[in-house]
Amino acid sequence: MWSKTVLRISGIGVGLFLLSVLSGYIAMNLSMERDRIEVPVVIGLELKEAARQLRIVGLQPRMAGEEYHGAFPKGAVVRQIPSGGSRVRRNVEVRLAISKGSDETLAPDITGQPLPQAQRLLAEQGLLLGPTAKVHTSLPTGVVIAQDPSAGFPTRRGSAVSVLISLGEEDRFYVMPNLVGQGEEEAVAILKEMGIEPRVTYQSFPAQARRVVLQEPLFGTRIKEKEEVSLVVAE
Repeated sequence: MWSKTVLRISGIGVGLFLLSVLSGYIAMNLSMERDRIEVPVVIGLELKEAARQLRIVGLQPRMAGEEYHGAFPKGAVVRQIPSGGSRVRRNVEVRLAISKGSDETLAPDITGQPLPQAQRLLAEQGLLLGPTAKVHTSLPTGVVIAQDPSAGFPTRRGSAVSVLISLGEEDRFYVMPNLVGQGEEEAVAILKEMGIEPRVTYQSFPAQARRVVLQEPLFGTRIKEKEEVSLVVAE
C-alpha cells in the first residue's frame, strides 16, 4: 500500500516536471517568435523605396549586384534574400539584386568607321566585336564596310557583331613595256596611263635625241603600280 502511494506521488512529480519543461519550451518559442519580423515583399520596387520599407521594420538592406531583366525597369529590385513573407530576427541583412533594365539593344551603325572606333561604339551598347573578314575595296584600309546584324537591328547585350573590313585598294601589276627607242613624250604617257610617274634623266646621244635609250626595270619585268621606273633620254 505504501509503495503504491510512493509510486503515485512519483508519477505526479514526473508529470509536473515534464509539464513545466514543455511550458518553458513553448514560452521560449513564443518569446523568440515575438522577436521575429516578417520580411516585406520589395521585388519590383525602386531600390530607394525597397530600402526604406526594409528599414522601417528593422531590417538592413544590402545591394547584392545588378543583372539585366526584361520584366523590371532599370533600378528596380528583381530578387531578394530572404524572400518576402519569411520571418527573421531584427537587424538581419536582406540582399537585393537590382535590374539593369532590358538586355535588348539596337546594333549601332559602324560602317565607314575605323575598326577602333567601331569597337568603342559597340562597347557603348554592351556589344562585342565578332568575327572579321577582310576584302580589297576603294575605301581606306581598316574601315568597316559591312556589319551583321545591320544597324538598328534588335540584339542582346553581350552578343557579337561580325564585320567586314577594307584592305584598301588591291595593288595592280603590269608587265614593263619596251620603251627603248620611243620618243620621250610617248614613253612618259604610256607609263602614266599605268599609274606610274617615271624618273627621267638625260644623257648626250645626238643620234637618238629625245628618245629613250635606257630603261629600268627592263622590258618584260613584272612591276607594281606606283613602282619607280627610270628612263634615260638622249639629248
